[in-house]
Amino acid sequence: MIDSYASGYRARPIRRRGRMRRQHGAKGGYMDDKRIKQARFADVAARSQRVERARALIDQIVSDQKARGNSHFSSNVYQDEPLLKTGRQMASYLPDRYREMRAISRWDESGTGGRGRWLSEAELFWRQGTFMADFEDDCPYRGNFKSYYPTYNAMSDRQLRGYFTWRSRIRAGELAEAPDTFALVYIYEVLCGIGVDDPLRGFETLKWFCDAWDSEEKDIKRHGLTWQQDYVVYHDLDPKLLAQTPSMEFEASLYAFARALTSYRKGAGLDEMDVPSDTVGTTAEAATRTTATRMTTARKRKSGPLPRPDADVASTMLNAAARLSAHRIDTDEFYREHQDDMRAVTASVLVRLDQHHRSTRGTTLVEVLFGKRIEMPYTMFASAVFFEERAHADARVTLNPLRSYRCTKGLWTCDRVHCDQGRNIKLGNILREIDRRMRIAWEWPRLLDEDGTKTPKYLQKMIDTEIKNQLEWSRAHQPVRIDIDLSKLSGIRSAAAQTREALLIEEERGDATASGSALLESAASVAGVDVPSTAGSRPAPPQASGPAPSQASPSLAKHVDEEPRAAATRPPAMLQGGPFSPEQASYLADLLAESASPRVPAGTSEDMLVDAINDAAFDLVGDTILEFAAGGVRLIDDYREDVEGYING
Repeated sequence: MIDSYASGYRARPIRRRGRMRRQHGAKGGYMDDKRIKQARFADVAARSQRVERARALIDQIVSDQKARGNSHFSSNVYQDEPLLKTGRQMASYLPDRYREMRAISRWDESGTGGRGRWLSEAELFWRQGTFMADFEDDCPYRGNFKSYYPTYNAMSDRQLRGYFTWRSRIRAGELAEAPDTFALVYIYEVLCGIGVDDPLRGFETLKWFCDAWDSEEKDIKRHGLTWQQDYVVYHDLDPKLLAQTPSMEFEASLYAFARALTSYRKGAGLDEMDVPSDTVGTTAEAATRTTATRMTTARKRKSGPLPRPDADVASTMLNAAARLSAHRIDTDEFYREHQDDMRAVTASVLVRLDQHHRSTRGTTLVEVLFGKRIEMPYTMFASAVFFEERAHADARVTLNPLRSYRCTKGLWTCDRVHCDQGRNIKLGNILREIDRRMRIAWEWPRLLDEDGTKTPKYLQKMIDTEIKNQLEWSRAHQPVRIDIDLSKLSGIRSAAAQTREALLIEEERGDATASGSALLESAASVAGVDVPSTAGSRPAPPQASGPAPSQASPSLAKHVDEEPRAAATRPPAMLQGGPFSPEQASYLADLLAESASPRVPAGTSEDMLVDAINDAAFDLVGDTILEFAAGGVRLIDDYREDVEGYING
């Protein structure tokens, strides 16, 4: 401080000659040069004396012991320290990593032939993103930012720092709020493979982010599923990753619908009208005759009633059509009450309509409703900023039977049914007309009004014809109703007792009386009728001398007369003309063993087998021994011992 003061001291300025002339009076004399120099020397000497006194004072203070202990005379050595910045200065601060990224030029000097080239926006984005792949920042951005096809170049320095700060939190699993533009840039990075070390992990990241991101941005919701699908195709991942997407579900339903139509056509013989017969190795006359026969058969099937569709085929066709059409035919109460009728009529009408279009237009019903399957050029990751470092290798990827992709020399094509994958209005009109006319035919209380859609007359005729065929089939196959008058059972018992008495001989009368009484009591207990009991012990069940009307079973009466003793030693199932056949005996044995699935002979339904067994048992015990319960066919406990005796001998 003192040195600065001493060095800053300046001598008194010397006045100019003109002014001195005025000071020396009117004579105008001048101070000579000698006096001026003396004055200057005097000033310099005075200044030197003051400096010397100041230095002496400093030395005196420094040499003082008390002054040495003062903090102002510390021996510490201080280093350079950063200068504090204001808030405005910090807002404009940019780390060097961003400056290096900005320095990546759009002009590439390493072009082919020694000439440079301009980089596209996508390639520049890929290079900058690869450079910043592992960078993290901590400077959140709370403003708003919108841009079409956003890249790093579209962001200011402040927005750029905010994006990488937000991306660090996203990679850590935290779905932080940010502008939708940040979300698009992050998706572009995943599509370009920036920060992704494995394609499968990249797909999982893409799917998680698109599903979790909640925003009103239509681009993300509209293109997110398409980008996921393209990602699977581009990296040849498992198509099952897309099984739950709307596009794959739509095409699965369309494929099921087309297969059901083809299956029904084949079963109905309609394909014979379109596919020529195989006449290789036959004469011309034989080939002509075979072809004519098939065509005649096909025409008859075309004009006459179609065979009833298989239950599984009809169900598959209706379910697929309901998912594809604008009219939900499977959600109404009428469908729940008449499912079989609705499936049969719908399947028949659709097959008829398919045949109509084949014969008149030369195309199928599926092609009329949804369009043909064709192969067209395809752009991977359309509506996104995407760059591939090298062209994709030649490949062919099949997602499902109706969609496949092919890459040739880096150019992609897609082979699929190009149509709107929403609910089909044309198919909805067909199903609604079927639903409306069926409700009228079945006299349903809630009818459907005409919606103003003009239905072709040929379609109306098809629907009415199939409804008529279904009603006739239902009447012909309706279950037979049997009414049993229990008041007449006593008369039947009396007639059976008289017939039994006429068939028995004296030696068997005593044993048969006891056996018949036991059987009558068992039957009476089921019918709720009191029968007088008969004394005597109950014989073994294999006895073939039970009550049986001779009119109902003459072979049994003959057997009782001729071989009364042999019937007691051999199983009836093994007797000639016995009550049970080997298949029936095997079925009863499974029921006795409480098998969950008794054996039913091939070519015979379980209902018919049970009816046959009950008919044979009625001749023996005067009642049915099998009944249908909630868990299936059940053997009545009252006759278990009897059946065991017949089966086991």
